[in-house]
Amino acid sequence: MLKVGLLGAGRIAGVHATAITAHPHSTLSAVSDFYPENAEKLAAQYHTVARTTDEIIADPTIDAVLIATSTDTHSDLMEAATKAGKAVLCEKPVDLSLARAGLSNGGGLYGPPCDDRLQPPF
Repeated sequence: MLKVGLLGAGRIAGVHATAITAHPHSTLSAVSDFYPENAEKLAAQYHTVARTTDEIIADPTIDAVLIATSTDTHSDLMEAATKAGKAVLCEKPVDLSLARAGLSNGGGLYGPPCDDRLQPPF
């Protein structure tokens, strides 16, 4: 079972939370947001817990994080999560700077969602 931490609790995070909880081999372990009340609301909706971003990244029981925060936070969160040994899925864009986006890997596995490839005519 893949244990996923969701960073961000905005509109797109709800879409990702639905996908994570619907998959038979993943579980939504925790949700964080800059506004704790948003994390608490989304966490309650998906029967999980609200935690801080730092707690989720540091938790060795969480295998992966899905970053659905504001764009200006993506690169730093990707670096922190990969350094902590997490697999990372990051909402697009990775960064507003192409140069900065290329430095965000931190040696780990990450990728942006590519939902358009599932739509005709792709």
